[in-house]
Amino acid sequence: MTVFDSVTHPRTNVRLRNRYTIALSALLCYYSITVFRKPNPSSGIPIYVQLKEQIRHVIETGALSPGDQLPGIRSLAEALVINPNTVIKVYRELENEGVLDIRHGLGAFVTTRPRSLSGAEGMRDAQQLVRDFIDTLKKQGLNEGEIRRLFEAEFAEELQGR
Repeated sequence: MTVFDSVTHPRTNVRLRNRYTIALSALLCYYSITVFRKPNPSSGIPIYVQLKEQIRHVIETGALSPGDQLPGIRSLAEALVINPNTVIKVYRELENEGVLDIRHGLGAFVTTRPRSLSGAEGMRDAQQLVRDFIDTLKKQGLNEGEIRRLFEAEFAEELQGR
């Protein structure tokens, strides 16, 4: 018997999982919830947009792989202290965009449709460029707040220029 085996109770015929499997399930559930940060209601960006971008980021960076299950609606809403309807809205929009598969009664899963490999690699390359750039700015004596304001100002200017 391995740590992942389940056992059938002899009298009730109910399937029981051993304590290691239960502990592993609880740990995975906790990890998937802690991947997401609480949205900032005073940022001026709608909460559902913040959550949607977080989920996209987690998928694009590989923290969640195709086929992985996202946290349940209630558990995620409670962990982030947001309305469950907000989570439902985000999950539905991401399903419409082809990012998630919602299986009623089972939950939301990252789509198993293969994303273009160049897109995932491009995201990782861009992430490394940003890390390198932040390290360069820190070496020049800028603190985190100054770096964040610079990025936000440049990004806002770029969006207005379109």
